[in-house]
Amino acid sequence: MFQVVTDSAHSTVPDDLKSRVFLLPPAPEASYAARQCIREVLTVWRLPDLVESARLLATELVKNAVQHAAGWDDSDLPVRLLLMYTARTLRIEVRDPDPHRLPVWRVPAELSEFGYGVPLMHSIADRCGVRILKDGKAVWCEVDRPENPSLPLLPRTGGKGRFS
Repeated sequence: MFQVVTDSAHSTVPDDLKSRVFLLPPAPEASYAARQCIREVLTVWRLPDLVESARLLATELVKNAVQHAAGWDDSDLPVRLLLMYTARTLRIEVRDPDPHRLPVWRVPAELSEFGYGVPLMHSIADRCGVRILKDGKAVWCEVDRPENPSLPLLPRTGGKGRFS
């Protein structure tokens, strides 16, 4: 049974907590859907300065989950995109049922189409990580929002993000 607690004195949920979960098909169009979800949600949440960075990060996370979907026992299982915002931090998390294929930092070969995802995440996100779940894995990244945002956040040089 689900119980809703309305007494704020007993609630441990921060006032600024916002979250959404999207179920995306393990298909190439999932990245497009993720970008649309990000734009709509962050616009509603009044976080326009995070839209472009979040779209890039979500596209990379979803693309990787879908790319590896061909190896899933049940290719009908959705990719889960979670967006959470609290304490001036946006967390983007993508869950898939494959606990074995983890993000790896690679130096891409010249003219390679692959191997840029993890460096891209590190250049944009403040933190990155992976959690192994009982039914797969969750790859996540976080972007901190400045105190007085005025411009969209751009990729950082030097790679501030860290995998944990």
